[in-house]
Amino acid sequence: MSSKVPLVVLLSLSCALAGCSGKGKPAATPSPTASTTPSPKPSVVKPVIARRDLISGTVRVSRGSLVAIKVDNAPLARPYQAGLDKAAVVYQEIVEGGLTRFLAIFESDLAAGTEIGPIRSGRESDVDVLRAFGKIPVGFSGAQPGVLAIFRNAENRGWLRVASYDAVPSAYRLGAFRLDARNFFTTAAKLAAAKPGNGPVDIGFRFGPLVGGVPTPTASARFSPDTSVGLLWNARRGVYSVSQNGSVTNGAAPKTVIIQTVKVFGSGFRDVHGNMTPRTVSTGSGKVIILRDGRRITGTWRRNGLGATRYLDAKGTDIKLAAGPVWVLLLPSSTGSVTFG
Repeated sequence: MSSKVPLVVLLSLSCALAGCSGKGKPAATPSPTASTTPSPKPSVVKPVIARRDLISGTVRVSRGSLVAIKVDNAPLARPYQAGLDKAAVVYQEIVEGGLTRFLAIFESDLAAGTEIGPIRSGRESDVDVLRAFGKIPVGFSGAQPGVLAIFRNAENRGWLRVASYDAVPSAYRLGAFRLDARNFFTTAAKLAAAKPGNGPVDIGFRFGPLVGGVPTPTASARFSPDTSVGLLWNARRGVYSVSQNGSVTNGAAPKTVIIQTVKVFGSGFRDVHGNMTPRTVSTGSGKVIILRDGRRITGTWRRNGLGATRYLDAKGTDIKLAAGPVWVLLLPSSTGSVTFG
């Protein structure tokens, strides 16, 4: 019997020992290297930092747009007033016939779905006041054609956003007719959604502990022979009760009241009854009285250009406001007066 091994068997054994691949080439042996797939990084959640709100002084995270709304203050409108308790800042300014009107500033995330009104027409003075707040929506029910042109020009320049009834009617609710007007209502959230603006900015308010002051439990600011504003300190609640000609303003509960003496002159525009529309000048300087914590501090206000307004004491130091809602009475220097109790 032959002792020779067949050639095919030898080749098969040789290939097996050498680790041949199916294509006749040596199979590569993988190196024991580490995986090239990167390990997932642990997610890092950045903490939400609450900061002091620039227009209310409270510590919070601001997530909403500022919204400005013109609120009626005629005697027949007062029973319908709503939403003023949600305002961060309220300006009271003189209009035709010695009456006054509110320009209320809201933070839309705080005011949420609260209805605000009754809403009335805008005034030329509002554009100057609002320049300090940035590009925010302004709600009103209409305006004299010349005043409306001023608002549109301001919007074109990027100073504000016109969110009037004519611009976004779906954001408003038409209420009942009164003897002198029709009631309009809206919410800050609706106007912010229709024409969003920026959040709180530095308008000149400085907040902090009370320094000095004269005890003043009551005060009265007269805009004209037809309009006076009563202020009563409520020590238990830590707020001021605000009344208009003896009628308590619905929802008004400011922590600080600023009585800012300003110049007022005829604007050249007239209302539907032919009355001259006053224009309030919110730039320059003048006297100021600040009420907080049942006390009053006297000083001066200064506003260079159309930026922030500073309220300074006799030493030139910023007068500190109490954290919370602020009311600003833009009191005419020619017809206004203040008394204390």
